[in-house]
Amino acid sequence: MTKPLFRDTDPTGEILVKLGELGASVEHLLRDFADEKTAARDNRAAVHRRLDEQAQGLADVKTELALSRQLVETLAQTQAETVLPAVDDWQDMKKTGLTIVGFLALGGVSVGAALTWFSDQASVLVRHWLRIG
Repeated sequence: MTKPLFRDTDPTGEILVKLGELGASVEHLLRDFADEKTAARDNRAAVHRRLDEQAQGLADVKTELALSRQLVETLAQTQAETVLPAVDDWQDMKKTGLTIVGFLALGGVSVGAALTWFSDQASVLVRHWLRIG
C-alpha cells in the first residue's frame, strides 16, 4: 500500500517535511564525504611520512655503504703498503735459511764422508807403520 505524496489537507506542510528530510540527508552525506576526505588526507600523509622514512633509511644505508667501501679500500692499501712487504721479507729470510741449512747439511755429509775415508786411510797407514798384516 503506497502513501500518496501529498495529502489533500496540507500539501505545503508535506513538501516542507520532505525538503527537511532531503536537507538532512544531504547534510549527512556532506559529513560523510568530509569524514572520508579527512581520512584520505590522513592516509596520504601517513603514506608520505613512510615514504620519507624509507628514503631517509635508504640514504643512511648508502652513506654507510660508501663509508664501509672507503674503509675497506684503506685497509687494502695499508695491507699492500705494510703487511705484504713484511711477508715478502719473511719469505726471503725463510728461503735464505733453508738454503743455508741445505749447504750445511751437504757440507756435513761431505766432511763426514771425508773423515770416514781419512779414517780408513789412517788405519791402513798405521797398520803399515806397525807392520801389521
